[in-house]
Amino acid sequence: MESSERIIVSLDLGSALTKVVVGRPISEYETEIIGTGMFPSSGIKNGSIINIEATTRSIIEAVSEAELMCGQEIGYVVVNVTGKSVRADNSKGVVAITNRDRVVTEPDIVRVIEAAQAVRVPADQEILHVLSKEFSVDDQTSIKDPIGMTGVRLEAEVHIVTAGLTALHNLEKCIEAAGLAEETRVLSSLASSDAVLTSGEKDLGTAVLDIGAGICDLIVYVDGGIAYSSVIPFGGYNVTSDLSIGLKTTIETAELVKKRFGHCSLEEIDPTETVEIPPISGRPARTVLREELVHVIEPRMREIFEMVDAELVKSGKKSFLAGGVILTGGGSLLEGIESLAEDVFRLTVTRARPAGLSGLSDKVSSPEFATAVGLIKYASRLGDMERKSQDRSETWGKKIRRWIEENL
Repeated sequence: MESSERIIVSLDLGSALTKVVVGRPISEYETEIIGTGMFPSSGIKNGSIINIEATTRSIIEAVSEAELMCGQEIGYVVVNVTGKSVRADNSKGVVAITNRDRVVTEPDIVRVIEAAQAVRVPADQEILHVLSKEFSVDDQTSIKDPIGMTGVRLEAEVHIVTAGLTALHNLEKCIEAAGLAEETRVLSSLASSDAVLTSGEKDLGTAVLDIGAGICDLIVYVDGGIAYSSVIPFGGYNVTSDLSIGLKTTIETAELVKKRFGHCSLEEIDPTETVEIPPISGRPARTVLREELVHVIEPRMREIFEMVDAELVKSGKKSFLAGGVILTGGGSLLEGIESLAEDVFRLTVTRARPAGLSGLSDKVSSPEFATAVGLIKYASRLGDMERKSQDRSETWGKKIRRWIEENL
């Protein structure tokens, strides 16, 4: 099928909401949105499935809403993977270029990638992604595509992402129980970065932090390649929970108040401004100073950003982030969040939403849809199921060439 005819459906299983987005890739830079669906995620906590039945129900409801909107039956989905079981690390492989002309060929790429993948994966983990970072030929480094270059030594550095087998099996169960099939699985932070980052920002050195309800997904790009990724098991729900305790109200009310009046900087708040807390359980509505909310929100968000900053330092690439940090995800919608993040990271911080959209773009033009839109963009580069079936008859050379192109 032509690109303009392909339909890709993303399934973003978040800790707060299950989102389904139906998109048609128009070009490399544009995606037409033709349907969306959402439903509360009662079976997911901190990015992990804790209740199969509840998660399946959320998927069915979100898919049904999207089907009504786009007028098409949904069978395959591209799904995100995140949670505490996700692990990631960089690995290197080195091989000799053995042909008579000392020219790098496809078989050399196969061998060096296999060498880079020859790491011990725990029995309870499964490889999710092997993402190219860069190649080196002799003393020449930071090469994206070394085929045709001359040398005696070829080195590859890859970013290997694994996920827990139990988590993946639970994910598969829920999707199958909802009457669907997986087209592919994608690391959440990888999808989010596809939605909000340009290739120039990846080359410049940029980190993307997707702040969800239960977790924060972090990914770091340097020289166009993925240098680091991590999952921080805290998110917007932790702020809401603290707010619920501080205001002596329900989680639902605390979330509503946080979204409407929350702020991350006490300095930017009028000390006389008040907020009405809605009535609950027969108790009347009451009024509190808005700064009372900020006294709870700011310390908790600072704590989360300090954990993220520790990950940036751990990556060893913080000083290379000329593009700074880009915030996305539903948790990034808090007012004043950019200035607080800049204060903690000591880097330039901006908030971003998915770009390059048409059709029902108003439905998904928000940071909270970064993962869902990014899943479509990522899958559009990999191709549809028809192309995957054709890959089975491809030569190793074609597969490697495509692998390199998809990782650029």
